[in-house]
Amino acid sequence: MTNPVSHPGPDNDDQEHDGDVLAVRETVSVSERLKTTTCAWCGEQIVYAGVGRPPKYCRDSHRKRASEVRTAARRAGRPVDEGGRTTEPVREVVERTEMVTRTTVRRGPAKVRLPEDIYEWQHALAQLQNAVRAGRLAGFHEVLVRDLEATAAVVRECQEHIEQRVAGLVPAPRPPRPQGSKKKRRKRR
Repeated sequence: MTNPVSHPGPDNDDQEHDGDVLAVRETVSVSERLKTTTCAWCGEQIVYAGVGRPPKYCRDSHRKRASEVRTAARRAGRPVDEGGRTTEPVREVVERTEMVTRTTVRRGPAKVRLPEDIYEWQHALAQLQNAVRAGRLAGFHEVLVRDLEATAAVVRECQEHIEQRVAGLVPAPRPPRPQGSKKKRRKRR
């Protein structure tokens, strides 16, 4: 800031010129620089680096809170149909869902699904062995006898089928038909 001030010259001047001094011009330059300010939300001191717009808030959360308060004040002044404050209590809709799980345990023979390949048999036998060792399977003899009888029945059925096929009573299964035309089959060879 520059303020030119004109003063009438003094009578006794140290200048080397002879004659009357008509005016003396003095220029005073004053600069102000903001160093600190306070937060508009909490009043905490904020150090200003001197670059850009001076901060109004010490934290981003304080800036957001102040904005929310200003917005709430503006909305409170509006009519209710335009989103303003209402005097009625807040209404809530609550959906309640109840789930009941009922498990029924029945006594009697259970349907047994036998393992279909060697890997399922190994897994089933390993589980049975672990259950017997841990004492979790009481009366395992009955279960084992029942399962072995069911297995023997399946083996007998398969054996009868094989014997009938060997005797020629049941035709052997036909190999699958090749897919595609004769040209395509020749190209694949």
